[in-house]
Amino acid sequence: MRARMAGPGLALLAALVLSACGASDSGTPAAAPSSTPHEITPALDVGLCGSADANQVGALSGFGAVTLISGDPLLCRWETPDGSSVAFRWFRNSPIGEYRSEAGASAGRAGIDIVGRAGFSWQAAHACEAAVQTGDTDFISWTVDSVAVTGANACAAADRLASATLAKR
Repeated sequence: MRARMAGPGLALLAALVLSACGASDSGTPAAAPSSTPHEITPALDVGLCGSADANQVGALSGFGAVTLISGDPLLCRWETPDGSSVAFRWFRNSPIGEYRSEAGASAGRAGIDIVGRAGFSWQAAHACEAAVQTGDTDFISWTVDSVAVTGANACAAADRLASATLAKR
């Protein structure tokens, strides 16, 4: 009697295994995965604070003396006595296109190229951000916010800071 029950039980088990593996009744084999994977360009290691210290940030921003207020591997912020500031951000595993889309179509937004790397910048009356791709899924951003200089001058400063960071890599 056990021999008779094993036949239908095995047939049911085989049917369940085949259906779980994607077999179809049409006899058409399941599609094979793509054989040409996209190689991801590895991100640059830009170092703590974009590999910049207070002296370099002060000189490249044009602010002179700046003080590091906060610093960690992904965000650093320097301030001046008059309230101007410079910020460095390192976006890991975050494509630059998504960041640009989140910000919307702000006035003053433009494509940039910093030492052969694509990015974008935006400017306001007294501020500017330069965001530059450092790999397929990473990018850096330098933001200069000044109480005294125009947005165009802030953009020149942000570009100089981004260039200095990328030149070290």
